[in-house]
Amino acid sequence: MKKALPIILLILSLAACKDLDTVNNNNPDRNAVLTTGSDLLTVLQGGYIAWWQGVHDDHPVIALSVTGDAYGMGWANFGAERMGEEPRIPYNNRASEENDYQQVVKDPWFGCLSAVSSANDVIAAIDKGVTIDNGGPQDEAILAAAHFLRAVSWGYLGLLFDQTFLVDENTDLGKPLTLVPYTEVIPAAITDLEMAIMLAESSDISFIHEYFNGLRLGSEDFVQLCHSYAARFLTQWPRTEQEKALVDWTAVLAHAELGLTFDFAPIADGKFWQSYQSYVFAEAGIGPFWARVDQRLVAALDPSQPTRYPEVIAKGEPPLSNPEANSADKRLETDFLYFPTNNFPPDRGEWHYSHYKHNRNITDPTFAGDGSSSGPMPVFLAADNDLLRAEALLALNRSPEAVAIINAGTRVTRGELPPLGPAAAFAEVDRAIRYERAIELLSTAPMSLWLDRRRNGPRLSYLEVDDLGGLQIGTPAQLPVPAEELRIQGLAPYNFGGPLDPEGVVAVF
Repeated sequence: MKKALPIILLILSLAACKDLDTVNNNNPDRNAVLTTGSDLLTVLQGGYIAWWQGVHDDHPVIALSVTGDAYGMGWANFGAERMGEEPRIPYNNRASEENDYQQVVKDPWFGCLSAVSSANDVIAAIDKGVTIDNGGPQDEAILAAAHFLRAVSWGYLGLLFDQTFLVDENTDLGKPLTLVPYTEVIPAAITDLEMAIMLAESSDISFIHEYFNGLRLGSEDFVQLCHSYAARFLTQWPRTEQEKALVDWTAVLAHAELGLTFDFAPIADGKFWQSYQSYVFAEAGIGPFWARVDQRLVAALDPSQPTRYPEVIAKGEPPLSNPEANSADKRLETDFLYFPTNNFPPDRGEWHYSHYKHNRNITDPTFAGDGSSSGPMPVFLAADNDLLRAEALLALNRSPEAVAIINAGTRVTRGELPPLGPAAAFAEVDRAIRYERAIELLSTAPMSLWLDRRRNGPRLSYLEVDDLGGLQIGTPAQLPVPAEELRIQGLAPYNFGGPLDPEGVVAVF
């Protein structure tokens, strides 16, 4: 694949497109490499792989899921052990750190910016006359795919990082670029998603999107996917409860009402298309000894369980009186697998311990494969979109409608829990939504519980965590621009989290 990348992005195609045979000419003249319609297809395909790997792979998902108390993992791999320390420590954003740890920020940063660069190249080339069918439906489909790619790349840069570059096809790459805050990046992502929607809806029935491995989306499915990502970005961008008050719930609802009616799940190929799910499923292809379900979620399923695993060896605390949980939720039986013993070293923190792993891909083979070489990789469920609708309705004081969505959804159909009453209080409905997002969406949307916890509650002491509440005090609630990029820009490295930044949102230099 030939790509023209600006000088600041020289490293990113190698960092993000693992194993992809990429030629990087380091040449901002797009016309030098994009001259035919087939070039457009090739560059787009590479961009989608870069985005997928930057957002859905073991880095950054495992570390951010552990620090968000979705999983416990006492191994050093993927930055999980350090980002799961209790009490929390800052993410040490320094180029001197080992690469595995740096990849927590480097992989999503360089992967998403590489994807943006690919999208910009395609949009600019079409604008300058590179074509497949002279402005016909194929060109429109390519242009829609490029705007979608840029949108979801900007969207995740806005969800994850405090600031980033907002570079489009008209940016003069010969001039210095400016970092802009995430509050400007999310609206840009929504604008691009709306452009992709407009292009797809204006196309004829021949519109086809084939850039996700194993999926062939017509215009209706593609438009649904665009609306759902818009609803996700508009809902999950806040870093704190205070910022959550600024969410445009009317816009969230408008997009979610037109969102997914199917589960979005690209297919694993064992090469370019793999996901973090291989490390969190109970019996995935890589093995059953990786992440456990965090004890906070075990306590959500069974309130008689503690929300933090006792430190029996380290502090002599009493062990769990009954390590096997009980729950009225049928999903404890269908989606989770009990293990009588733990396999993490106790000196790395017994708080990582849990007796459960996520097992839904085994009991429901249509849900997922192994996250590595076979089967679907679910990353946006129709149930997720329904819960975004319900959350927006609740926030807009339309609680009965939110209750109707919850009662028609997975709480009852899969969990076999009792329906909420039509006059359920706000707090009860809100908890039901949070519960479904934590249990039903586990191991689907990448980093979702970290994104939800940071916006849904105050920061909590590591010794006093509850089941569905906020992040632990000192947990990074966003990522810094990688030290490597800051060095190129002549800027000082900075961290988030730790005792000097209890909310995880103030840069510490």
